[in-house]
Amino acid sequence: MHCKALIVAASASLLATLVLGKTNLTGDIVDGIPVITSLDLADVPVNAITRYYFLAGVAQGTINYHVPVFVARGTNSSLKTGRRLSLSSTVHGDEYNGVRVVQKVFGMLEETVKAGKFNGTIIGIPTVNMNGIMHNQRNCIELLFRLELGKLIFSSSENGFFTNLNRVFPGVDPNDPAEGADNPSGYAYRIWKDLWGNTTNVDVAVDLHELTTGSDGPMWVYSDYRLPYNSRLATLAQPDVIKIDPGEPGSIETTWVENSIPCITLELGPPVSWSHEYIQRGQDFIVRLLADLRMTPPGWAYANTTTTNTTTGEIIPDLSKTYISTNRVDIPTTKAGWAQALVGVLDDVVEDQALVHVYNSWGDLLETVRAPAGNSRVLQVKTDPAVEQGATVIVLVNNSTST
Repeated sequence: MHCKALIVAASASLLATLVLGKTNLTGDIVDGIPVITSLDLADVPVNAITRYYFLAGVAQGTINYHVPVFVARGTNSSLKTGRRLSLSSTVHGDEYNGVRVVQKVFGMLEETVKAGKFNGTIIGIPTVNMNGIMHNQRNCIELLFRLELGKLIFSSSENGFFTNLNRVFPGVDPNDPAEGADNPSGYAYRIWKDLWGNTTNVDVAVDLHELTTGSDGPMWVYSDYRLPYNSRLATLAQPDVIKIDPGEPGSIETTWVENSIPCITLELGPPVSWSHEYIQRGQDFIVRLLADLRMTPPGWAYANTTTTNTTTGEIIPDLSKTYISTNRVDIPTTKAGWAQALVGVLDDVVEDQALVHVYNSWGDLLETVRAPAGNSRVLQVKTDPAVEQGATVIVLVNNSTST
């Protein structure tokens, strides 16, 4: 591929996209898959799952970021009658379970879509942060606070800086010099504006995550209950924990919610791994969601695993093992040293209970980190024992409202 030619073509097509709003193919083919710089669902083949590479940006050294994109489109009429779902994963480059969830969901849908039995469209992005994935590693550096290399975007300017891609959405227009976009904000803008269509291609969304490198935790949901259907999304996931949460500015979830599109963040266990349990639970959730949105035929793929209302057919989520929380408490150590957790993920803890011991390199006990007032449940446990002063060593959740 000729990089300079691609950059010129991409720049021209990105500008054209803003005016035309149509699917724009650059003419390039990568591994047999066409490259696009914008997506209009009306241009996607009906009753098919189509694969594209989306040109999200061009980095230093004319490196092109080709983001893999699945689009499942049902019947021609379902573009109007069906829902438009977005499944995104790995906006942080060390979070992998969601990749396999997206892959498996589209694999399951293949026959149903081809048979003309799918109602609606799904845009699936298994790997949002290509730069973060390329730099993934457990090693960390100290830059005012701890940064995980694989979680962020690394840019070359001023010998390198790190950007959390999940804090810059909806991005900054890279085609307008007056806006002052950098590579990460321009990257986010292209995904938001040209792939998701600034909400025109999506009316429900799920953003798939895992924990930060060096920590362990369960399957849980962040959901802003102020937006209708977000509570339904959260309960359909049947997670270990639901954290009712106002969101983080610049995150994919909050950007959708601020634009009145229901969305949750679904955390799928520990990072830098593929866990069969969490992948299966994530996949089962999407199957329930598709049924709830009336995108798949009745009973599709869940008849023997999901409880439904015998009269209406509506799915009844099983929340018997779900802890619903309104408060999150990140507990730091006041000492640098070696941390050993005394409790496990999803353990219930009480006020003043010992949670973590911190030792120096001689094995002398420096600090015992204890639980704050009230009863709580353990959400995250630090598994990387080497800690600096101020590092979060355990995360608890509790609930100040009746459930």
